[in-house]
Amino acid sequence: MTEIPIVNLNQVERGVEEASRNFTNGGNGGDVPEITAAQRIDRIGNMSALAIIEASETTAKDIEEAGQAAADIAADIMKEAQQLATELRENGKKMSEHLRQFAVLARKVSTAMRDTRADALNPSENVESLPNPDGN
Repeated sequence: MTEIPIVNLNQVERGVEEASRNFTNGGNGGDVPEITAAQRIDRIGNMSALAIIEASETTAKDIEEAGQAAADIAADIMKEAQQLATELRENGKKMSEHLRQFAVLARKVSTAMRDTRADALNPSENVESLPNPDGN
């Protein structure tokens, strides 16, 4: 059988201390610094918290900018809608005035046509009202 070399406990302890110093960047003058899991968790937690804060801030700014862009677009649409409404009112007033003028003209034409028709249908009344060519 192969014999397993027996390593004494002091050598194991020194190896653990050396590994611990190497792991903590050399230690502080031979004393093994106490690095606890809690410190590492705190460091990781702080770094994660900073990353989350930064990501949240960036996202929040993006959301605000998108909201502002939407508000700007809405304001432009509102201005255009107000302009279109103003133009529609003006055009409506113009059309209304033109229709009133047309109604007056149509009434005049209707009256003139009615009078002309009446004159054409009753020539005897018209003949009496005409001056006599003899002068009487």
